[in-house]
Amino acid sequence: MQDLDDFLTYLVNNIDGALAAVIGDADGLLIEQYPKDGEDLSILTAQWTNVMSALESVTTSLKAGELKEVMITADKVMGYARNLNDELFCFVLMNPSGNIGKARLYSEQIAKRMLEVFA
Repeated sequence: MQDLDDFLTYLVNNIDGALAAVIGDADGLLIEQYPKDGEDLSILTAQWTNVMSALESVTTSLKAGELKEVMITADKVMGYARNLNDELFCFVLMNPSGNIGKARLYSEQIAKRMLEVFA
């Protein structure tokens, strides 16, 4: 069985422009990050949890169903997040020219396998 580090490494190494990837939980805790020796992404994970919670409230108000994924772009970075379940999400940090299509595709392809680590 692969571990979370393998999955996050796969994402960063195969998504053009990817800088880092994390698994976080609904409480804002960083579960795993790649690269491990990079900047500590604990604060980013906690802040992103707040964003996801706010957007889940919006989808509830709109009666839009379950929030699946979110993308954010800024001048210097781009981020993509996929909810894995009610408690966990995967977030990929990219440079502004990163390949969002690959981020969506690859994170969707490995989402179920990432959850198996927690089973």
